Amino acid sequence: MSEPGPDIVKPFKPPSPIATNSLLGLCVAVQAAIAIGGAGFGQAVIWNFGLVPARISAALAGQAPLVPSLLTFVTHMLLHSGWLHLGLNLLFFAWVGRYVEWVTGRWALVGLFLAGGIVGGVAQVVASPLGTSPIVGASGAIAAIFGAYAVLFATSRVAPRRVFGLTISGETLTSLWYAATWIGLQLLTGLAFNGGTGMTHIAIWTHIGGFLTGLAAARIWGGGPKPYQ
Repeated sequence: MSEPGPDIVKPFKPPSPIATNSLLGLCVAVQAAIAIGGAGFGQAVIWNFGLVPARISAALAGQAPLVPSLLTFVTHMLLHSGWLHLGLNLLFFAWVGRYVEWVTGRWALVGLFLAGGIVGGVAQVVASPLGTSPIVGASGAIAAIFGAYAVLFATSRVAPRRVFGLTISGETLTSLWYAATWIGLQLLTGLAFNGGTGMTHIAIWTHIGGFLTGLAAARIWGGGPKPYQ
């Protein structure tokens, strides 16, 4: 009788990142429509559908329509200031989104994307309630995905440290390094857009709010990859 042969183990193939690819395609489609419409059309879209903190403040005070103003917390995520802005954002999203989607599932990824953008927008409005420049871009939403990635996939080689009497784990410190890297790259991008004249147009709180949302939400799925649901 012949001995049984060794079991054949097939390599694991992650499922297609449908949600990540769909969000990427949606942002590209919106930017293409704006480009086709021309400069005047693009400016009108950004002003009407971008997030303007002063408009939100006026709506909350009863001085402007409430529902259209609140909808800009969502619509601003799909708008970008140009192809370079869009490309840099989507490059990061394409990198980390597929891995996070593998752990969370597609609908949870969409929810995290929206939550990061909304919380980031709220943080920016709170920080600058009278700001009149439209905020556009998926940076807050992508920061949430990036924050989740930091928790779910970062391997810590950093020892825990005590800061102000509190012990901070190595995983938390690693996540904070991810945050610093992400925000630093966004600031450098802003410098490039502004021609080195300053960073007044960088909505920094959208990034911070989004990243903190991702850090908190990732605790739902634990500390590492799990089978796709």
